[in-house]
Amino acid sequence: MKYSGGIAACVAAGAGPASIARAADTLVVNSQGGEYKEIFERVVIAPFEEKFGVKVIHDATGTASQDMAKLRAAGGKPGFDVAASLTPPEVILGGREGLLAPMTAKEVPNLDHVWDEAKGLGAGYGAVHTVQYASLIYNKEKVERPDSWADYWQPWKRYGEGIRNHVIGFNPANLLSIFALLYAARLDGGGTDNMAPAWDYLEKQKPYLGVVVTGSSEAVPHFENGQVWISPYWSGRAALYIDRGLPFEMVVPKEGVFGLPDVAAVPSGASNKDLAFEFVNFRLSKDVQRAFSLAYHAGPGRSDITDFPEEFLSRQIASKEKIAKTIWPDLAKIGEKRKDWTLKWQEIMS
Repeated sequence: MKYSGGIAACVAAGAGPASIARAADTLVVNSQGGEYKEIFERVVIAPFEEKFGVKVIHDATGTASQDMAKLRAAGGKPGFDVAASLTPPEVILGGREGLLAPMTAKEVPNLDHVWDEAKGLGAGYGAVHTVQYASLIYNKEKVERPDSWADYWQPWKRYGEGIRNHVIGFNPANLLSIFALLYAARLDGGGTDNMAPAWDYLEKQKPYLGVVVTGSSEAVPHFENGQVWISPYWSGRAALYIDRGLPFEMVVPKEGVFGLPDVAAVPSGASNKDLAFEFVNFRLSKDVQRAFSLAYHAGPGRSDITDFPEEFLSRQIASKEKIAKTIWPDLAKIGEKRKDWTLKWQEIMS
């Protein structure tokens, strides 16, 4: 049977994976490196290739903000068909600037199963497939349990001068840095409209930083060698490394935490949009969602998975009760102000 009209039309006409493969047999998917890469390839990519008889090229490079820069530089034709690891600030801007293709339940039927609280975070251009939060982690062999974001931003007050060079900072190219700065601003009544307290905290914290990194995976060697004793960190990666034996514990400080949705989107100039939408839909399928969540230790994007283990549920946003309590920052405003905040961060850190 000759393929025409895209993946959906081919399937509706009764064509199998082989017919789809002859029509469009290669898909380029951009996501993250580190341990994410191995899990993503094993749990998502390999089953997709087997089901549809296609080849997926995995471009595991760049942070979400760096991927956004690629989209802008290429006018929506960045060389990959799926941007699998964006966050809402990039998706909101990418949609406004015509760099991302509109995405509805027509193209991605499994969007109907995404958490009600998270559906709007895709801004009509992306699918929320994973939910985490920016926790605070600490080396339990080196310091006592922190209970406030002030313990990270003013560590000498809690731990004395011995904490010097054992605090880690993150470049604002990683949204983890932005969330941490917002936590700092909120300590003194600030927020997205008043970041002055955050810059004051950053200047005072700077002498205590032992290392500054960009990607979350870049921090891991510094955790492993004992250099870093306290850090903001995504809940998924934190639980993953703790279960692998790192002497860390994760904390939800008394001031609370922000939720972070990971979003998959399709560039407006993607070479293989039909297969790209099929990939996003597959990423949201129930079995794949559950398998990836357990492997990566992160909450799912869909709301109808009810058989997670209790320990997993205690750590991650994976229940209706937890999703209802999650604080979502003003992601659109973060997208608008991130460049200015980055420049201010660079001014202080230079």
